[in-house]
Amino acid sequence: MARVSFAIRGPGRLYHRLYLGQMLKISLVWDAFISRMLLPAFWPVTKALSGYLRCLVGVVTLFCCFGGDGFGVSVRAQTYPTRNVRLLAPFAPGGTNDRIARLLAQHFLARYGQSFIVENRPGAGGLLANDIVAKAAPDGHTLLVTNPAFVMSAGLFKRLPYDPIRDFSPISEIMRAPNVLVIHGAFPAQTLSEFISVVRSRPGDFNYGSGGFGSALHLYSELFNKVAKVKLTHVPFKGGGDNMTALLGGQVHLNIIQYQPTVLSLIRNGRLRALAVTTESKRSRALPDVPSMVEAGLAGLSIYTWAGLIGPAKIPSVLTHELQSSVAQLVADPKVSDLFKDQDTEMVGSTPEAFAVSLKKQMTMWRELIESTGITAP
Repeated sequence: MARVSFAIRGPGRLYHRLYLGQMLKISLVWDAFISRMLLPAFWPVTKALSGYLRCLVGVVTLFCCFGGDGFGVSVRAQTYPTRNVRLLAPFAPGGTNDRIARLLAQHFLARYGQSFIVENRPGAGGLLANDIVAKAAPDGHTLLVTNPAFVMSAGLFKRLPYDPIRDFSPISEIMRAPNVLVIHGAFPAQTLSEFISVVRSRPGDFNYGSGGFGSALHLYSELFNKVAKVKLTHVPFKGGGDNMTALLGGQVHLNIIQYQPTVLSLIRNGRLRALAVTTESKRSRALPDVPSMVEAGLAGLSIYTWAGLIGPAKIPSVLTHELQSSVAQLVADPKVSDLFKDQDTEMVGSTPEAFAVSLKKQMTMWRELIESTGITAP
């Protein structure tokens, strides 16, 4: 029988359910003992005790399975984690998502008493890290901290070494943040509507930059082309740094980029002009004077950068919900939110079910865009 421990965790926190069959083993062993080992003369008494024990087992089982939440009692399996846990990160160290992964690792260490080790595995559009997790044992000791590249790769690559739906267990969306649509400060347009008008009046003369073919910025900008009904030419660079240098130098005309302290500083000093944040209607706390897409006159373009926690398929539901509750505890900490306030980050901590729905929806959207534009992976 699995070892369990009782801990006061507060209402609504039931981390493990005891199976009825396991509990009834106690009753069966008791019956065998009293029927074979005790004197037959005592059978009426021992039979009554057996009945009382079965009733007690039933009450305890129902309490643990259904009623523990109401009394603030939870039961947590003591079999996780039994060793260090790998947190695969399909991006280079130093970015926002890497910071999220390391905060998560610290939080899990404090909560579970085992090390959660971040392993950065950039390259191949995230496929290297994704494949490791897809083929890992479903015991929660190999997890993936990922970003929009996970859903985009499902459409970019015709053949994947895994199935992006069947081979993974979504656990929780950790955070999300909008992007900002920027142009060079000297470009002859003050608003998004003016920019679109200029581009439409001179087709083929303007472009946008990205960190490479199939990158998030590439797809974001192609979605802008589609929604705005313009045709900006794609100029790929080897990375985000070269892309930003080209924008500041006037070699490219548009970028849809993440909030970063350097980007915000360039907007505030006038070297870059922010035309809109990529939200439907809500304005940015970091850029309160910049309109949302709807306010700027372009509905249907809501683009968020996000970070999420995913495991291999067939992780027990009780474990995915335990990990999700840990994520929710982390993102509820105001100190964590304050670390990303300049990036207008929304801490989420969604349920596994809600995250699964979101991933499928995003995969469908990006696959349709990729097929309609003929975008291919590098």
